[in-house]
Amino acid sequence: MEVRELTVMLGTDQPGALARFYGEVLGLRRVERFADPVFEAAGGFIRILDHSEISGPTREPARAQINLFVDDVEGEFARVLAADRSVRVHRAPERESWGGLVATLRDPDGNFVQLLEMR
Repeated sequence: MEVRELTVMLGTDQPGALARFYGEVLGLRRVERFADPVFEAAGGFIRILDHSEISGPTREPARAQINLFVDDVEGEFARVLAADRSVRVHRAPERESWGGLVATLRDPDGNFVQLLEMR
């Protein structure tokens, strides 16, 4: 199989709130050629889909996680919280046994979004 594109689709009943989080708060670049809010992340895409069969917060936020690898987890973590004090923090930046640094946030639907820094 040769994959030409990777898109993570997030179904929600509040597409505006998710679009604000991924665009304004996290600072991901919006890809304007799509009708739905779509954000670019390291060559892949996060697409926000207003889905009629989705309502309320996610029931299992750890089942699928969006991992964003960055150069400075602590700096990005501080910037995100300064951009929006209401961002829910699941886990503040913490060193892992493998040497990396990880912080876990929750988007408006409760999905886990992790900021990761390799050692």
